[in-house]
Amino acid sequence: MLGLKEQTARDGDKIQWSGCPVLAVITCWEKDHVKRRGISPAEPGWHRGVAGGILGASAPMAFVTQHQIQKFREDGFLVLEHFFTAEECDSMRNQIQRIIAEMEVPLHCRTEFSTKEEEQLQVQGSSDYFLTSGDKIRFFFEKGALDERGNFLIPKEKSVSKIGHALHAYDPVFKQITHSSKVQELGRKLGLERPVVVQSMYIFKQPGIGGEVTPHQDATFLHTEPLGRILGFWIALEDVTRENGCLWFIPGSHTNGISRRMVRAASGTSTRVVEFVGLEPAYDDSQFKPLPISKGGLILIHGEVVHKSELNSSESSRHAFTFHVMEAKDTSWSKENWLQPTPELPFPSLYT
Repeated sequence: MLGLKEQTARDGDKIQWSGCPVLAVITCWEKDHVKRRGISPAEPGWHRGVAGGILGASAPMAFVTQHQIQKFREDGFLVLEHFFTAEECDSMRNQIQRIIAEMEVPLHCRTEFSTKEEEQLQVQGSSDYFLTSGDKIRFFFEKGALDERGNFLIPKEKSVSKIGHALHAYDPVFKQITHSSKVQELGRKLGLERPVVVQSMYIFKQPGIGGEVTPHQDATFLHTEPLGRILGFWIALEDVTRENGCLWFIPGSHTNGISRRMVRAASGTSTRVVEFVGLEPAYDDSQFKPLPISKGGLILIHGEVVHKSELNSSESSRHAFTFHVMEAKDTSWSKENWLQPTPELPFPSLYT
Protein backbone atom coordinates (compact mmCIF):
# COMPACT_ATOMS: atom_id res chain seq x y z
CA MET A 1 0.00 0.00 0.00
CA LEU A 2 1.38 3.37 -0.98
CA GLY A 3 1.10 6.46 1.15
CA LEU A 4 0.17 9.70 -0.61
CA LYS A 5 -0.47 12.96 1.17
CA GLU A 6 -4.12 13.48 1.97
CA GLN A 7 -6.22 16.01 0.12
CA THR A 8 -7.17 18.70 2.61
CA ALA A 9 -8.96 21.17 0.35
CA ARG A 10 -12.53 20.73 -0.81
CA ASP A 11 -11.83 19.64 -4.35
CA GLY A 12 -15.35 19.76 -5.72
CA ASP A 13 -16.68 16.90 -7.75
CA LYS A 14 -15.46 14.27 -10.17
CA ILE A 15 -16.70 12.03 -12.91
CA GLN A 16 -15.19 8.64 -13.58
CA TRP A 17 -14.79 6.37 -16.49
CA SER A 18 -15.84 2.91 -15.54
CA GLY A 19 -12.33 1.63 -15.18
CA CYS A 20 -13.53 -1.22 -17.32
CA PRO A 21 -10.51 -2.79 -19.03
CA VAL A 22 -11.80 -3.36 -22.55
CA LEU A 23 -10.23 -2.68 -25.92
CA ALA A 24 -12.56 -0.38 -27.75
CA VAL A 25 -12.88 2.39 -30.28
CA ILE A 26 -13.90 5.88 -29.19
CA THR A 27 -16.19 8.02 -31.28
CA CYS A 28 -18.06 11.20 -30.45
CA TRP A 29 -21.58 12.52 -30.76
CA GLU A 30 -21.87 16.30 -30.53
CA LYS A 31 -25.48 16.93 -31.41
CA ASP A 32 -26.93 20.03 -29.76
CA HIS A 33 -29.59 18.17 -27.81
CA VAL A 34 -26.80 16.13 -26.20
CA LYS A 35 -24.28 18.88 -25.73
CA ARG A 36 -26.85 21.04 -23.97
CA ARG A 37 -28.97 18.58 -22.57
CA GLY A 38 -1.92 9.77 -2.93
CA ILE A 39 -3.28 6.27 -2.08
CA SER A 40 -5.07 6.26 1.24
CA PRO A 41 -5.98 3.37 3.51
CA ALA A 42 -9.62 2.57 3.86
CA GLU A 43 -11.40 5.05 6.08
CA PRO A 44 -12.73 2.97 8.99
CA GLY A 45 -15.65 5.34 9.50
CA TRP A 46 -17.15 4.55 6.13
CA HIS A 47 -17.18 1.18 6.78
CA ARG A 48 -19.32 3.49 8.80
CA GLY A 49 -19.88 5.07 5.34
CA VAL A 50 -21.64 2.67 2.95
CA ALA A 51 -21.21 -0.09 5.49
CA GLY A 52 -22.05 1.82 8.64
CA GLY A 53 -23.36 5.34 8.13
CA ILE A 54 -25.20 4.52 4.91
CA LEU A 55 -26.20 0.98 5.70
CA GLY A 56 -26.41 1.64 9.40
CA ALA A 57 -29.74 3.41 9.13
CA SER A 58 -31.99 2.36 11.97
CA ALA A 59 -35.23 2.48 10.02
CA PRO A 60 -36.35 -0.68 8.20
CA MET A 61 -35.27 -0.65 4.59
CA ALA A 62 -37.87 -0.93 1.88
CA PHE A 63 -35.83 -3.02 -0.52
CA VAL A 64 -33.39 -4.99 1.61
CA THR A 65 -33.58 -7.28 4.59
CA GLN A 66 -31.41 -7.01 7.68
CA HIS A 67 -29.61 -10.14 6.55
CA GLN A 68 -28.82 -8.50 3.21
CA ILE A 69 -27.54 -5.40 4.99
CA GLN A 70 -25.18 -7.48 7.06
CA LYS A 71 -24.00 -9.33 3.97
CA PHE A 72 -23.27 -6.02 2.26
CA ARG A 73 -21.19 -4.91 5.25
CA GLU A 74 -19.24 -8.12 5.02
CA ASP A 75 -18.96 -8.45 1.24
CA GLY A 76 -19.00 -4.93 -0.24
CA PHE A 77 -21.75 -5.76 -2.75
CA LEU A 78 -25.45 -6.55 -2.61
CA VAL A 79 -27.86 -8.13 -5.10
CA LEU A 80 -31.45 -6.83 -5.08
CA GLU A 81 -33.44 -8.95 -7.50
CA HIS A 82 -36.43 -7.48 -9.39
CA PHE A 83 -35.74 -3.93 -8.22
CA PHE A 84 -36.83 -2.58 -11.60
CA THR A 85 -39.72 -3.85 -13.69
CA ALA A 86 -39.37 -5.51 -17.08
CA GLU A 87 -41.12 -2.48 -18.57
CA GLU A 88 -38.53 -0.12 -17.10
CA CYS A 89 -35.72 -2.26 -18.48
CA ASP A 90 -37.33 -2.38 -21.90
CA SER A 91 -37.80 1.39 -21.90
CA MET A 92 -34.05 1.85 -21.42
CA ARG A 93 -33.17 -0.65 -24.12
CA ASN A 94 -35.61 0.94 -26.55
CA GLN A 95 -34.28 4.40 -25.81
CA ILE A 96 -30.68 3.37 -26.36
CA GLN A 97 -31.62 1.96 -29.75
CA ARG A 98 -33.10 5.33 -30.68
CA ILE A 99 -29.88 7.02 -29.57
CA ILE A 100 -27.79 4.64 -31.67
CA ALA A 101 -30.03 5.21 -34.68
CA GLU A 102 -29.20 8.95 -34.48
CA MET A 103 -25.53 8.36 -33.76
CA GLU A 104 -22.99 10.29 -35.80
CA VAL A 105 -19.43 9.04 -36.08
CA PRO A 106 -17.00 11.82 -37.09
CA LEU A 107 -13.76 10.34 -38.37
CA HIS A 108 -11.60 12.66 -36.29
CA CYS A 109 -13.06 11.21 -33.10
CA ARG A 110 -12.32 7.57 -33.88
CA THR A 111 -9.44 6.01 -32.01
CA GLU A 112 -8.82 2.70 -30.34
CA PHE A 113 -8.30 2.61 -26.63
CA SER A 114 -7.69 0.08 -23.91
CA THR A 115 -8.12 0.17 -20.19
CA LYS A 116 -5.17 -2.09 -19.73
CA GLU A 117 -2.81 0.31 -18.09
CA GLU A 118 -0.08 0.98 -20.65
CA GLU A 119 -2.45 1.07 -23.64
CA GLN A 120 -4.88 3.19 -21.67
CA LEU A 121 -2.22 5.78 -20.90
CA GLN A 122 -0.85 5.76 -24.43
CA VAL A 123 -4.14 6.37 -26.21
CA GLN A 124 -7.05 7.58 -24.10
CA GLY A 125 -4.73 9.19 -21.57
CA SER A 126 -3.94 11.82 -24.19
CA SER A 127 -7.45 12.07 -25.61
CA ASP A 128 -9.36 15.29 -24.93
CA TYR A 129 -12.41 13.58 -26.38
CA PHE A 130 -12.39 11.02 -23.63
CA LEU A 131 -11.40 13.41 -20.86
CA THR A 132 -14.21 15.80 -21.71
CA SER A 133 -16.94 13.16 -21.91
CA GLY A 134 -18.29 13.70 -18.41
CA ASP A 135 -20.92 16.23 -19.45
CA LYS A 136 -21.78 14.65 -22.79
CA ILE A 137 -23.18 11.48 -24.33
CA ARG A 138 -20.37 9.76 -26.21
CA PHE A 139 -19.79 6.41 -27.85
CA PHE A 140 -17.12 3.79 -27.25
CA PHE A 141 -16.73 0.90 -29.68
CA GLU A 142 -15.34 -2.58 -29.35
CA LYS A 143 -11.96 -3.32 -30.85
CA GLY A 144 -12.46 -4.95 -34.22
CA ALA A 145 -15.77 -3.20 -34.89
CA LEU A 146 -14.20 -0.86 -37.47
CA ASP A 147 -11.75 -1.42 -40.28
CA GLU A 148 -8.59 0.65 -40.74
CA ARG A 149 -10.57 3.32 -42.61
CA GLY A 150 -13.23 3.61 -39.91
CA ASN A 151 -16.00 1.71 -41.67
CA PHE A 152 -18.21 -0.59 -39.65
CA LEU A 153 -17.35 -4.26 -40.05
CA ILE A 154 -20.54 -5.28 -38.24
CA PRO A 155 -23.88 -3.52 -37.78
CA LYS A 156 -23.28 -0.39 -35.73
CA GLU A 157 -25.79 -1.40 -33.07
CA LYS A 158 -23.70 -4.53 -32.49
CA SER A 159 -20.39 -2.67 -32.36
CA VAL A 160 -20.92 -0.32 -29.43
CA SER A 161 -19.16 -1.22 -26.19
CA LYS A 162 -20.67 1.48 -24.02
CA ILE A 163 -22.26 4.93 -24.05
CA GLY A 164 -21.39 7.51 -21.39
CA HIS A 165 -21.03 9.52 -19.27
CA ALA A 166 -24.01 11.87 -18.84
CA LEU A 167 -27.05 9.85 -19.83
CA HIS A 168 -28.42 10.53 -16.35
CA ALA A 169 -28.40 14.27 -17.04
CA TYR A 170 -29.37 14.67 -20.68
CA ASP A 171 -31.57 11.75 -21.66
CA PRO A 172 -35.11 11.82 -20.21
CA VAL A 173 -35.49 8.05 -19.88
CA PHE A 174 -32.21 7.50 -18.07
CA LYS A 175 -32.68 10.63 -16.00
CA GLN A 176 -36.04 9.32 -14.80
CA ILE A 177 -34.56 5.93 -13.89
CA THR A 178 -31.61 7.47 -12.05
CA HIS A 179 -33.83 9.78 -10.03
CA SER A 180 -36.77 7.40 -9.72
CA SER A 181 -38.67 7.40 -6.46
CA LYS A 182 -37.48 3.89 -5.62
CA VAL A 183 -33.83 4.87 -6.08
CA GLN A 184 -34.32 8.00 -3.99
CA GLU A 185 -36.09 6.02 -1.29
CA LEU A 186 -33.31 3.45 -1.26
CA GLY A 187 -30.74 6.24 -0.94
CA ARG A 188 -32.56 7.70 2.04
CA LYS A 189 -32.94 4.30 3.66
CA LEU A 190 -29.20 3.82 3.19
CA GLY A 191 -28.58 7.03 5.10
CA LEU A 192 -27.31 9.12 2.18
CA GLU A 193 -27.75 12.77 3.12
CA ARG A 194 -26.33 14.67 0.14
CA PRO A 195 -25.81 12.13 -2.65
CA VAL A 196 -24.80 13.48 -6.04
CA VAL A 197 -24.68 11.56 -9.32
CA VAL A 198 -21.17 11.63 -10.75
CA GLN A 199 -21.46 9.58 -13.95
CA SER A 200 -23.54 7.04 -15.83
CA MET A 201 -22.98 4.47 -18.57
CA TYR A 202 -24.93 2.07 -20.73
CA ILE A 203 -22.87 -1.10 -21.17
CA PHE A 204 -23.68 -3.52 -24.01
CA LYS A 205 -21.37 -6.52 -23.49
CA GLN A 206 -22.03 -7.55 -27.07
CA PRO A 207 -22.42 -11.26 -27.89
CA GLY A 208 -19.18 -12.88 -28.93
CA ILE A 209 -17.07 -9.71 -28.67
CA GLY A 210 -18.07 -8.02 -25.39
CA GLY A 211 -14.66 -7.40 -23.84
CA GLU A 212 -13.19 -8.55 -20.56
CA VAL A 213 -13.19 -6.11 -17.65
CA THR A 214 -10.06 -6.79 -15.64
CA PRO A 215 -10.11 -6.64 -11.82
CA HIS A 216 -10.38 -3.09 -10.49
CA GLN A 217 -11.83 -0.87 -7.79
CA ASP A 218 -14.06 2.03 -8.78
CA ALA A 219 -12.28 4.28 -6.26
CA THR A 220 -9.14 4.01 -8.40
CA PHE A 221 -10.94 6.34 -10.81
CA LEU A 222 -13.47 7.95 -8.42
CA HIS A 223 -11.26 9.09 -5.57
CA THR A 224 -12.63 10.86 -2.52
CA GLU A 225 -11.34 11.97 0.85
CA PRO A 226 -12.23 10.14 2.96
CA LEU A 227 -12.61 6.90 1.06
CA GLY A 228 -15.83 4.96 1.20
CA ARG A 229 -18.10 7.65 -0.22
CA ILE A 230 -18.81 6.07 -3.61
CA LEU A 231 -21.69 3.71 -4.26
CA GLY A 232 -22.39 2.11 -7.63
CA PHE A 233 -25.85 1.17 -8.90
CA TRP A 234 -25.63 -1.56 -11.58
CA ILE A 235 -28.94 -2.46 -13.27
CA ALA A 236 -29.33 -5.65 -15.31
CA LEU A 237 -31.48 -4.91 -18.37
CA GLU A 238 -31.61 -8.58 -19.34
CA ASP A 239 -30.76 -11.83 -17.63
CA VAL A 240 -27.08 -11.93 -16.67
CA THR A 241 -25.29 -15.28 -16.55
CA ARG A 242 -21.76 -16.58 -16.26
CA GLU A 243 -21.87 -17.30 -19.98
CA ASN A 244 -22.70 -13.75 -21.10
CA GLY A 245 -20.34 -11.99 -18.72
CA CYS A 246 -21.74 -11.53 -15.21
CA LEU A 247 -19.86 -9.52 -12.62
CA TRP A 248 -17.43 -11.28 -10.29
CA PHE A 249 -16.47 -9.94 -6.84
CA ILE A 250 -13.93 -10.68 -4.13
CA PRO A 251 -16.07 -10.66 -0.98
CA GLY A 252 -14.67 -8.44 1.75
CA SER A 253 -12.09 -6.75 -0.49
CA HIS A 254 -13.61 -3.32 0.23
CA THR A 255 -11.99 -3.25 3.68
CA ASN A 256 -8.38 -2.93 2.52
CA GLY A 257 -8.33 0.52 0.93
CA ILE A 258 -7.07 1.05 -2.61
CA SER A 259 -3.71 0.26 -4.16
CA ARG A 260 -3.83 2.38 -7.32
CA ARG A 261 -5.14 5.73 -8.54
CA MET A 262 -5.57 7.33 -11.93
CA VAL A 263 -4.57 11.00 -11.59
CA ARG A 264 -4.01 13.96 -13.86
CA ALA A 265 -0.37 14.34 -14.84
CA ALA A 266 1.36 17.52 -13.75
CA SER A 267 1.27 20.18 -16.45
CA GLY A 268 4.26 20.11 -18.75
CA THR A 269 5.71 16.88 -17.37
CA SER A 270 4.46 14.52 -20.04
CA THR A 271 2.53 14.24 -23.28
CA ARG A 272 0.06 12.19 -21.32
CA VAL A 273 -2.64 13.93 -19.37
CA VAL A 274 -3.17 11.15 -16.85
CA GLU A 275 -1.00 8.64 -15.07
CA PHE A 276 -1.37 5.82 -12.60
CA VAL A 277 0.05 6.00 -9.10
CA GLY A 278 0.51 2.65 -7.42
CA LEU A 279 0.07 -0.83 -8.82
CA GLU A 280 -2.91 -3.12 -9.22
CA PRO A 281 -2.02 -6.28 -7.31
CA ALA A 282 -2.32 -9.74 -8.79
CA TYR A 283 -5.52 -11.37 -7.61
CA ASP A 284 -6.19 -15.04 -7.02
CA ASP A 285 -8.95 -16.08 -9.42
CA SER A 286 -10.26 -18.51 -6.83
CA GLN A 287 -11.24 -15.56 -4.60
CA PHE A 288 -13.80 -14.20 -7.07
CA LYS A 289 -17.48 -15.03 -6.69
CA PRO A 290 -19.79 -14.83 -9.75
CA LEU A 291 -23.01 -12.83 -9.44
CA PRO A 292 -25.60 -13.89 -12.03
CA ILE A 293 -28.73 -11.76 -11.76
CA SER A 294 -32.15 -11.60 -13.40
CA LYS A 295 -33.47 -8.85 -15.64
CA GLY A 296 -34.43 -5.87 -13.48
CA GLY A 297 -32.05 -6.78 -10.71
CA LEU A 298 -29.84 -4.17 -9.04
CA ILE A 299 -26.33 -4.68 -7.70
CA LEU A 300 -25.03 -2.16 -5.16
CA ILE A 301 -21.24 -1.85 -5.43
CA HIS A 302 -18.99 -0.39 -2.74
CA GLY A 303 -16.37 1.89 -4.26
CA GLU A 304 -13.46 -0.18 -2.96
CA VAL A 305 -14.66 -3.71 -3.64
CA VAL A 306 -12.60 -5.58 -6.26
CA HIS A 307 -14.67 -6.79 -9.19
CA LYS A 308 -14.35 -7.87 -12.82
CA SER A 309 -16.22 -9.51 -15.68
CA GLU A 310 -15.14 -11.99 -18.35
CA LEU A 311 -15.35 -11.84 -22.12
CA ASN A 312 -18.84 -12.50 -23.42
CA SER A 313 -18.31 -15.51 -25.64
CA SER A 314 -22.00 -16.42 -25.74
CA GLU A 315 -24.63 -15.59 -28.34
CA SER A 316 -26.52 -13.36 -25.90
CA SER A 317 -25.85 -9.71 -25.06
CA ARG A 318 -25.62 -8.45 -21.48
CA HIS A 319 -27.03 -4.94 -21.43
CA ALA A 320 -26.73 -2.93 -18.22
CA PHE A 321 -27.21 0.65 -17.08
CA THR A 322 -24.95 1.80 -14.30
CA PHE A 323 -24.37 5.01 -12.39
CA HIS A 324 -22.35 6.10 -9.36
CA VAL A 325 -23.29 8.41 -6.54
CA MET A 326 -21.08 10.16 -4.02
CA GLU A 327 -22.09 11.12 -0.51
CA ALA A 328 -21.12 14.79 -0.78
CA LYS A 329 -21.53 15.64 2.89
CA ASP A 330 -18.09 16.09 4.52
CA THR A 331 -16.42 14.71 1.39
CA SER A 332 -13.72 16.15 -0.87
CA TRP A 333 -13.51 15.25 -4.54
CA SER A 334 -9.93 15.32 -5.72
CA LYS A 335 -8.80 17.80 -8.35
CA GLU A 336 -6.34 15.11 -9.37
CA ASN A 337 -9.16 12.94 -10.67
CA TRP A 338 -8.87 12.55 -14.41
CA LEU A 339 -12.39 13.69 -15.25
CA GLN A 340 -13.84 16.79 -13.61
CA PRO A 341 -17.31 18.33 -13.43
CA THR A 342 -18.00 21.35 -15.61
CA PRO A 343 -19.97 24.58 -15.25
CA GLU A 344 -22.42 23.11 -17.76
CA LEU A 345 -22.96 20.03 -15.59
CA PRO A 346 -22.20 20.25 -11.88
CA PHE A 347 -22.99 16.94 -10.25
CA PRO A 348 -26.77 16.85 -9.75
CA SER A 349 -28.33 15.81 -6.49
CA LEU A 350 -29.79 12.32 -6.49
CA TYR A 351 -32.77 13.73 -4.63
CA THR A 352 -35.26 15.83 -6.56
